[in-house]
Amino acid sequence: MGDVLGRLTSYFKIRYAILLIPICGFAIYDSVFQSFASILGVLQTTYPDVPVTVIQMILALPPMVSIPGTLLTGFLSAYIHKKRIAEFALVVIFIGGMIPVVFPNPTIYAMFACSACIGLGQGLLHPMANAIICQRWTDDEERSRVLGFKQSFNYIGEVIVTMCIGFLALAHWGNAFLVYLGVIPIFIMTHVCLPKGELDKKLIDREHRAEGLRELLRPKMIYLLVIFFFAMMCLYGYYTNIAMLVQERQLGTTADVAGISSTISIVSLVLGVLYGAVSKRLGRFTLAVGFALLSCGMIVVANGFSLPMIVGGGVLIGLGVGIQQISTIYYISRAVSPRVVTLAVSIALSVISLGASLAPVVLHGVELLFAGAQTAAGGLLVSGAGYAILALVEGLQAALRRKDDQDDPEGLTPEESARLAPRED
Repeated sequence: MGDVLGRLTSYFKIRYAILLIPICGFAIYDSVFQSFASILGVLQTTYPDVPVTVIQMILALPPMVSIPGTLLTGFLSAYIHKKRIAEFALVVIFIGGMIPVVFPNPTIYAMFACSACIGLGQGLLHPMANAIICQRWTDDEERSRVLGFKQSFNYIGEVIVTMCIGFLALAHWGNAFLVYLGVIPIFIMTHVCLPKGELDKKLIDREHRAEGLRELLRPKMIYLLVIFFFAMMCLYGYYTNIAMLVQERQLGTTADVAGISSTISIVSLVLGVLYGAVSKRLGRFTLAVGFALLSCGMIVVANGFSLPMIVGGGVLIGLGVGIQQISTIYYISRAVSPRVVTLAVSIALSVISLGASLAPVVLHGVELLFAGAQTAAGGLLVSGAGYAILALVEGLQAALRRKDDQDDPEGLTPEESARLAPRED
């Protein structure tokens, strides 16, 4: 028993633990705006003369604005310290979040200004947590654990903030934005706890010419961008079809759909905590296993004619989502030089957002091509087939990389070399 507790304590013991306070704060406020979906109905009543699609754009604007903000972070990190970029992003988010609080009855244009500010701040902040982790924790095993902890805290924070928004909006919908007061302590902790760090390497300069660009655009990096682009596209095939599937088969209400989504979040949260141990056990095949789980989950859900069966598929999807989300940053950080990791993460997140945006059009097009009609189950099957192809491709790549490392062990980490070395009796 003592040995088990010792290993458990060792797993959660990491260096620079105090840095996780501002980093986990970034993880909450770089995506919290999606939790405001619950007040869209109230906004429609507040602005009766505004079309519904325009009201919906209030929620859709931040992800759109965040894409150029995310790319901008990658370039700015070569000229401005990450701490300063993070502080500026928090200030912009706070200003945007306070607009509906300061103005009890803001115009629709003021709400768009609110969304734009929050979107820009989220875009600047989104790569920060991952980039700081990738540069501060250089040991691969420790880095994977920290990324998992951060992702788990993201899920926990999202649940807590969503509950707070629901209670705060009971008196007046504008009170929901009081959750952005939480940016203040995060700004203070960022200013106190977060070191300035080093500037990233410039892609092109007089001394090294295009050396930074070569360090970024490695074949492995290009491969991962393509893989994660299609992976996120397939994942959004679930989010855009699950509610329609439950409705088509008359299996439940929107509350039941929320319950299925909650199951996925809970499973992903647990996987995030254990990601370090899982990746250590699965090694180079971690991402391939994640894709395989997602493929099986999508197929199970598509063929589910009862809620328990759909929930079972959701558990598989939750395991796969947990692996995919964390592996995205972990694999990208290992594919490039640490001096350009911020820009690499920024580009990866932008490519992923693009994949999510194109998902409905592409997946429906593939479904029409092969099935001739659009159904929720068909969309899920297309996503499942896509994940199966990704699992096969990534599995073959992992097998080839493993064979190359065994033939030529130069460049391996000490941990990898130790695992490959023959045992002495």
